[in-house]
Amino acid sequence: MSKRTPSNSVDINYQQDRERDLLCGILLLIGSIALGVYGHVISMAAIRLMDINYYTAPGFFLVVLSIGLVAMSIYLIVHAYTHGGTLTWLLPKNLIPRLKIGGAGATILVFFYLYMYMVVLWGNIPYTQIRIPFWLNTMLFMLVLMFTFKVARPRNIILISVLTSVSVHFVFKQLIGVALP
Repeated sequence: MSKRTPSNSVDINYQQDRERDLLCGILLLIGSIALGVYGHVISMAAIRLMDINYYTAPGFFLVVLSIGLVAMSIYLIVHAYTHGGTLTWLLPKNLIPRLKIGGAGATILVFFYLYMYMVVLWGNIPYTQIRIPFWLNTMLFMLVLMFTFKVARPRNIILISVLTSVSVHFVFKQLIGVALP
């Protein structure tokens, strides 16, 4: 198959899809190999401890799963590459302008907010003994996210955030009896 060159906006979108496919295929290949190695290590440890066969060891399914994922990732890489996918878009001179178009900036911002919510503010704040309660953490996350994207009027954003976080906290802690982080 010959490589396809973009000539209009449909071809440019097709080209960008193949570039993303190539990156995803490479990441899937790396993750699949890591999964296979992990499954093999688990299986070998189980064989030594319990004197069982490899195919009955707990990591055997992971090894089989990783083999299938490796095959699919190789297909994805080959298909993307033969249809014009390259990794040159990851070079800083190409990546920065590409992040400025479309919803890439908003996506990065949402992941940053999620990181702050789940890693930094979940439990104790790093390097301190300050613990933010779940309901306050959730309310702050919702407030920041909704204010950033202006999904409603400020009064409604505050109302939605407070009611949601308090009701989730009440339902789980009081009605169901499950302690939230």
